[in-house]
Amino acid sequence: MTTTASSIVFDDIFTINAIDKEGKKFDRVSRLYAHSKNYEMDLTLDFNVELFPLQNEDSFALALATSLARGGAPTGVNNADGTEDTADEKERDVWRPDGKGRRGLEDDYDYVMYGK
Repeated sequence: MTTTASSIVFDDIFTINAIDKEGKKFDRVSRLYAHSKNYEMDLTLDFNVELFPLQNEDSFALALATSLARGGAPTGVNNADGTEDTADEKERDVWRPDGKGRRGLEDDYDYVMYGK
């Protein structure tokens, strides 16, 4: 059996217990409270209700990844001074459509958030 590197470090299915239980503060953003099935974890998450409407008791899959690049993030080379020589910017930021057909994990999900 062959294995491939994956940038996904966590994934589980969550069921929403409540939405905006402390009141709604923003027009387009709600805060959900959910509980996971596999790891018995609680989650509090802010999400855009216009882009991804969710209701109480809905279930959704959540995945956390170090990169959206398929097969894991390209690794850099460590320099003698301890800094990292990062991989090509276009390879690292796969989440940006480049028109060259390279797509990342974002194709597998309905809603993707990216941040540093």
